[in-house]
Amino acid sequence: MKDMNTPEMIKKVDFVEYEGKYDESVNDELTTSPEDLSVETMREYLYGYTFTEDYAKGEFPDEMSMDYWRDSDKGICDFEAEFPCFDRNKMPKGVWDTKGDDVFDVIDEILDDSEDEINSIYDDNCCIDTLQERRILEAIDSTGDGLSKETALCVTDVGQEYEYMERVRPYKFLKVVRQSVEDGIDCLEFESNIYGVERLYFDIHRRFDVGYPMPE
Repeated sequence: MKDMNTPEMIKKVDFVEYEGKYDESVNDELTTSPEDLSVETMREYLYGYTFTEDYAKGEFPDEMSMDYWRDSDKGICDFEAEFPCFDRNKMPKGVWDTKGDDVFDVIDEILDDSEDEINSIYDDNCCIDTLQERRILEAIDSTGDGLSKETALCVTDVGQEYEYMERVRPYKFLKVVRQSVEDGIDCLEFESNIYGVERLYFDIHRRFDVGYPMPE
């Protein structure tokens, strides 16, 4: 069965391509119109940022964090992406502000209490609340599948690894028992599980190239 989060064409990150491409205005677009941001724009935003002085200092904009959008009142519910058959303009007032488990209550009402219909439409391999989270997740997914060192998922810092795993099935259900880093590739090994997933790889070599900030 194909993993729904694995892109058809994986494009590994060549960081040289992204030097000078960080655009701070993407912060505003994420807040107002995340649906208009392409995967490549998000890649430039995330990986271009690693060439900035702030990145060298270990500083990250809140907007680069999926947790930030999940918890922020600025997050836009990822309802339209899951249910493209629904017209935003015809939806009941307040639906687009709905987050978390409350979304299912709204869906239930709209679909006239049809649980089978809800399950058939809500067929996604990730657990996210906002469009902003999805844009960041898509950018990371475009870099690899995480199943080998060669196809490691590229992240800007270790925190993004755990944000990613918290949202993607089956990783969100697995227990990490060992972590090791070699040549800038972080390998997380999991406890034996019903999914048969032994390990997941993340590429964090850019953080090592730039260097971790020294404490003051």
